[in-house]
Amino acid sequence: MRIPFFSVANGGLATSIARRSLEASARRIRGSPTRSPPGPGSESTVPIRSGRPRGLDFESVGSVGAPKRPPSPAPTSGSGAPEAHPCSRKEVAAVPSQQQERSASTADAEVDVVVLGTGAAGLTAALGAAVHGASVAVFEKAATVGGTSAVSGGIAWIPAHDRCADGPLSVADALSYLHAQSLDSMDDELVEVFVRTGAAMVDFVEAHSGVRFEIADGFPDYKPELPGGRPGGGRSLSPVAFDLARLGVWRDRITAFPADWSNVGFDAETRARLHATVADESADLCVAGTALVAGLLAGVLDAGVIPRTGARATELIAEDGAVTGVRIVTAAGESTIRARSGVVLATGGFEWDPTLIRSFLRGPMHGAVSPPNNTGDGLRMAMAHGADLGTMSEAWWVPIVRIPGDTIEGKPRSRSVRLERTRPRSIMVNRAGRRFVNEASEYNSMAGAFHYLDPKGGYVNDPGWIVFDAVHLRRYGFLGIAPGDPVPEWFCESADLAELGKKTGIDPDGLAATVSAWNRHVAAEVDPDFGRGSSAYDGWWGDERAATVAGRTLGPIDTAPYYAVPVTVGAMGTKGGPRTDRDGRVRHVSGTVIPGLFAAGNAMAGVTGRAYGGAGGTIGPGMVWGFRAGYAAATGKSVEI
Repeated sequence: MRIPFFSVANGGLATSIARRSLEASARRIRGSPTRSPPGPGSESTVPIRSGRPRGLDFESVGSVGAPKRPPSPAPTSGSGAPEAHPCSRKEVAAVPSQQQERSASTADAEVDVVVLGTGAAGLTAALGAAVHGASVAVFEKAATVGGTSAVSGGIAWIPAHDRCADGPLSVADALSYLHAQSLDSMDDELVEVFVRTGAAMVDFVEAHSGVRFEIADGFPDYKPELPGGRPGGGRSLSPVAFDLARLGVWRDRITAFPADWSNVGFDAETRARLHATVADESADLCVAGTALVAGLLAGVLDAGVIPRTGARATELIAEDGAVTGVRIVTAAGESTIRARSGVVLATGGFEWDPTLIRSFLRGPMHGAVSPPNNTGDGLRMAMAHGADLGTMSEAWWVPIVRIPGDTIEGKPRSRSVRLERTRPRSIMVNRAGRRFVNEASEYNSMAGAFHYLDPKGGYVNDPGWIVFDAVHLRRYGFLGIAPGDPVPEWFCESADLAELGKKTGIDPDGLAATVSAWNRHVAAEVDPDFGRGSSAYDGWWGDERAATVAGRTLGPIDTAPYYAVPVTVGAMGTKGGPRTDRDGRVRHVSGTVIPGLFAAGNAMAGVTGRAYGGAGGTIGPGMVWGFRAGYAAATGKSVEI
């Protein structure tokens, strides 16, 4: 069995969930009953257009308005539900030769719908358009498909559905929960559309792709004690393991971070905890974001749509105020693709563009944990046509560490840090040696603490330091350094807190006072300063062996040597972009929609504003708007809710 390693770049997959997901997948492989997705004949809120979808086959050198070979009808079971996808996709998934790619890229083409980007939002949009009868062309800037979604936990946060064993999750509770944390930053209409569409999107994706979802058992909402919150979980849906052999030659064309010595964050804990067994050890299984993207890709390929990689969109083409196509640049040259019904922007955010970061984000953002392809391409194209913008100051924030000499594609690499700051016997302090946040809280909200702007001292909490002791290192390891391994110099190993202060620049007196107070409080399993250990979420990433939530994250720092590693604020992606209507149609600054232009995922203004509901809070809305945009572009109608 092959289990690729991943780095969390979205709402995240807790390491325990990775393990439980594989255990559940193993039960499925062994033949345990599963929840069947709805078939085409079952009741659904989304009307399904009859007829086989038409895709754009870029292997064709002649007419590109239809596939070179008509796709065969989708196999169905006796109940009418789609059967498992065939293991071989040679007919639809053959990689074009260099000569074929050159011929395709230099020829203009015309289709119904163009989708830019192949993350979860883009692939869902392409699937939605193709299934409903549109000819579809998909272009991806990178050499592989999947974008940030592929290196994420792959979870989708769907706040209202009927899949929980304890009964349906209501729309009313979901809306109460989101409004309780919105800080008046959400579009009420669009938030309700998201909540009411989520379940239909999941049913649609399961019916028309290789993705199968299951409840991420026990994963709490990120602020579960708020009105409508779920401390016991149920809203985060995880993709089950997917057999990559089903993708044929596309198996190795999904975006992945390179495995390396550290595998910090999600990777480190996944590597440590993936001890589940699978009945078929020869299966080429993938999990998390790879499984989500692979399953969606399988559906898109079955629909006759072949994504074109290494193809960057540079300009939207408009006639009489309506977007009618896009200019695509590849290594072979430039071409114009006409779109009769619409162009869907699903190109991700702008977290890798320094100019856009400085121009729009509300505070420091020192590094992205996503692949280095999200440079605001869709944003710039939409702005050029007068798109109204929203949520531009926000990102999907996350604390990060930067390992000396660590790069990705020649750029400094940032790693999300979650386990190390949550487990017992570690705290985060600023240069004054003072704690400034609940270290075990959900990552997105922690940006507010890093962004605190002191009138005299500036950003006094940025950077901060994770301080921990010898017992923490011996018990858990740290940032990929296993217990007992040599300690790198940048851990600032010190015989006492005074020496640690001198090595790091942390005020030694302030640090000593903070640690002393911390040790007194945790002896009673309380944190009177920031409430660490008081929320169900606080213990999720902590020490699973502890008997209480507080015990999973609270512990004294009292055993030399002591260590400190700098920590600052980064992002998994940005949250701002063109404002849209309920179907992903991009709004003009005048308030009208721009005909023919749609957006989804991190390429659009985030509908939940500052709120981050739970694990999958990025992917869930992204897939919902991809689903709605694809359907609207193909049919000219709105998904019924």
